[in-house]
Amino acid sequence: MPPSDCFSHRKNLLRFLLLKTAAVRRGVKPGELLRVRRCFTEEALSGSPVCLHRRDILNILELDYMELLVERDSSLVLFYHSEAMKRTLREPANRAILVQCGYPVDADVNDLLKELQRRFRHKHDLPHEVGVFLGYPAKDVAGFMANLPRTPVEHGRWAVYGDAGESVARMTLYRRIEVAAEHVLNVCGDTRTFLEHISTLNTTTGVM
Repeated sequence: MPPSDCFSHRKNLLRFLLLKTAAVRRGVKPGELLRVRRCFTEEALSGSPVCLHRRDILNILELDYMELLVERDSSLVLFYHSEAMKRTLREPANRAILVQCGYPVDADVNDLLKELQRRFRHKHDLPHEVGVFLGYPAKDVAGFMANLPRTPVEHGRWAVYGDAGESVARMTLYRRIEVAAEHVLNVCGDTRTFLEHISTLNTTTGVM
């Protein structure tokens, strides 16, 4: 029987994931990279730890996901919206960055995601191009990779380079959807009602 703090962890983790993936679920952000910590664990036959609520939580989220890095106490998980990810990876500026980083020129979305996963598991640092998969402007991803001087942005969600207009607009949109999602979740009280209402969020104003 799992300890009581396991159920508390499940509730808090589910709420965290629902809010942080709101813009992805809405289809305006291709992906969100989150560290998912394990709660109560048992040993699988392979000797790896298994979170008792893991499958339950991932099923409730109803999002595509890929574990980019699996560690004993947590995993780095990319939650993504399939169509939004396809649109993002088809953009010439984004594709050019990936090709520059050695990704196959004619690879489809699934192959690009698998290559990203391979790099996460074989590198000591986060692959710099991951920003492309998270909906960051190509100029910011390229600027970070080239170690250019940053453009100061208060409370920025990622490093900004060059003109901040597009970057701030995207940050604001993502933040508004997350704030609106929190409001919806607080009002709804239960997960199923929240998921039914989240698609009605106005992505311009961040309200229903």
